Amino acid sequence: MSKKVGDYFHYGGAIHIHTTESDGTKILEDIVELGQQVGLDFMLFSDHMNLNNRENGKEGFYDKTLVLVGYEHNDLNDKHHYLLFDSPRVYPEDMSPKEFVKAGADDNSIGIMAHPDEIRTQLKEYPSYPWLDWDVEGFTGLELWNQMSEWMEKLTRYNKIKMTFSPRKSIVSPTERILKKWDELNLTQKSVGIASVDAHAFPVKVGPLKIEIFPYKVHFKTLRTFLILNESLSADFNTAKTQIYNAIRNCNLYFANVRWGEADNFEFYAFNSNEKAKIGGKIELDLNTKLVVRLPSKATLKIIHNGNKIAQTESDELQLNISEKGIYRIEAWKGNKGWIFSNHIRISI
Repeated sequence: MSKKVGDYFHYGGAIHIHTTESDGTKILEDIVELGQQVGLDFMLFSDHMNLNNRENGKEGFYDKTLVLVGYEHNDLNDKHHYLLFDSPRVYPEDMSPKEFVKAGADDNSIGIMAHPDEIRTQLKEYPSYPWLDWDVEGFTGLELWNQMSEWMEKLTRYNKIKMTFSPRKSIVSPTERILKKWDELNLTQKSVGIASVDAHAFPVKVGPLKIEIFPYKVHFKTLRTFLILNESLSADFNTAKTQIYNAIRNCNLYFANVRWGEADNFEFYAFNSNEKAKIGGKIELDLNTKLVVRLPSKATLKIIHNGNKIAQTESDELQLNISEKGIYRIEAWKGNKGWIFSNHIRISI
């Protein structure tokens, strides 16, 4: 659950969840109960092409868990999947990607490209749904790590049973190609990067057995996005909703595979002679500018500057003097498995 870490409050939750209002397998209330069991602070639902759960009054606090409802848009060719939150409506399904991205931006909605670099070549019955039009303008950010997508990309006819019964073992990290694209984007525009569960809990038959691929609760015990707030989450729904959405818009977040360890007390910030900046923030470069990283436990810690690794250590803490302007983020790895990934801190850019 929520935690005060240094000067800030950290809230962990799940983004990109489907219900029976589209192609999920449980109703919202039952999914929320599962999220509560594993301590989620917030849950962002996004059924395909509808806001039924929001229109039916299902947003709000469920005990201490904040539930918000957006939707997942896609073009007529079932490409360009796009998560929209805080939008006033569902946009027409015949809009082109440029049109629905612009519509979301005009409405000050949060727009996030879903599984943008997805590649599936093994099974024709499970095609990929990538983002193809990179000339669009007005999007908020990218899904860097999509749990269901990574699982599907590794699925073959020969490993189906193994992958079905132990789905979390296949989750390694965001791809190098999408991290590179994200870093390049952030050199010219601020773009948030999130992790998503893309939870459906699809039922499949394996011989005489009928099981769920990635049950909701298993999803929620794997990838999480952690939001960093200056103040604790308000008990007032509308205020809390604004806090959550603003943290996403401002890139005040990191994400983690919590299978490799709890991550809610992770710290990454920059400071100079006059000010301090959290993840998503910005400060000026001076002679005393430093980055500080503190991990919950020892790991392989990497500092990334403008898309290039500039430091690596096996530790749970690092302080680094900064002499160059640019965008800085961190990665923490447990062996060959990605654990924690931050959004950028901007130094005079």
